[in-house]
Amino acid sequence: MKRNLSLLALVSVIFFNVCGGPYALEPVLNAGPGLALLLIVVTPLLWGLPVALVCAELGTALPEEGGYYAWSKRSLGPFWAFCQGWWAWLFTIVDLVLYPKMFCQYLQFFAPEIGEEGNIWLHKGTMIVVIWAFVLFNMTGARTVGSFAKLFAVLIIAPFGLMALSGLFRAVAADWPYAPAQPLLNPGLTLPAALAASLPYALWNYQGWDAISTVAGEMDNPRRDYPRALFIASVVIAATYAIPAFVALGYVGPEYEWDVGSWSVVAAQIAGPWVGLCISVMGMASALGLFFSLVLVYSRIPLVMAEDGYLPKILTTCNLYSAPTFSLLLCGTLYTAIVLIFNDFEELAEVDVTLFAAVMLLELASFLVLRWREPALPRPFRVPGGWPVAALVCALPVLCVSTSIYYRASDSGAWPVLGKAAVMMASGPLLYPILSPRRRAAAANDPESPGE
Repeated sequence: MKRNLSLLALVSVIFFNVCGGPYALEPVLNAGPGLALLLIVVTPLLWGLPVALVCAELGTALPEEGGYYAWSKRSLGPFWAFCQGWWAWLFTIVDLVLYPKMFCQYLQFFAPEIGEEGNIWLHKGTMIVVIWAFVLFNMTGARTVGSFAKLFAVLIIAPFGLMALSGLFRAVAADWPYAPAQPLLNPGLTLPAALAASLPYALWNYQGWDAISTVAGEMDNPRRDYPRALFIASVVIAATYAIPAFVALGYVGPEYEWDVGSWSVVAAQIAGPWVGLCISVMGMASALGLFFSLVLVYSRIPLVMAEDGYLPKILTTCNLYSAPTFSLLLCGTLYTAIVLIFNDFEELAEVDVTLFAAVMLLELASFLVLRWREPALPRPFRVPGGWPVAALVCALPVLCVSTSIYYRASDSGAWPVLGKAAVMMASGPLLYPILSPRRRAAAANDPESPGE
């Protein structure tokens, strides 16, 4: 793999791995101004920051292609590494189809027939075109994807910045039409109902800090740049969510019903129709940026699993741009199959939070096990505070995701959130003994390959 991802490119890819702009905050803002702003401020401290700290330590200690898969292989052994890689791949197959769908949701403002309520096959066909356009775009390598991520990040943040500056200027001149942080809850909502509807989305909007670890082998200087990129991206992402949300809530009040497209309407009210139009267009750019950045990082999971012999060796083939050609083609084929087979992607995505929780738990376990087994392992970045802080940064994300799963299961039912995810996750342990002989055969043919 060529090392060609600079610090700024890493920051931009992390921005799209985690955020992509405030476009998915609408369910959080519907909870109530006070609770919404509280979740936007507290969630990164209790959820995003601890995971980012763990990833910074492991990513600088073991800056290998595959990221968290490599961490688990070193700390927990091949079985759990296989399960983690497999679960992460299942998560991405479910998750990544949501972004071409998001693209269509914003495109339908300009071409209504492309929406779900229009021609279903035109809708699906547009999603498939987006999938393959950006799978093929990823064939040009990490450097090109990183460059476009920088451009897209600036384009997406700019209109929200204009909206926020215009709103703040008007508030200084004539005060806020509404108190931005009051009331705590929207009328008619109880706290449990508000949390059930908003907390999973708050966590989802701050997840993905670990994704960039899978391209550690392509970073210019992972030990130096990885923690820096995580820190810079965390500040940018928190500001991208909090400032526009604070300003917008001060102009629309608690009665406003947030939905897809609401940012465009609110921006037009605050800063003028052309800013609202820009935000609509950038909604499509956000969906594209999220998709091509996530394809970049998640296509490396089949690559490293194939290198260990679990998957066909052809998936390790890279082109002259160091892009994993057949891994990308396989991912594109699977995403296309999901689009063709399923109609209700939101129901399918109910398993996301549970699959992501399983992957994250193994990352946290890798962090603790490596601290215990290999205290002398060089760690250019180390989470300070010794074992008490290490335990705390692991406990906080577990508490957050457990609370989210509880509320989501209470709202949607245990089967969609837990049952379907458990069935999908069971495929990992069932496939391991079937695919592990392939790994042993690869190890026998390659003396440098790690054994069982």
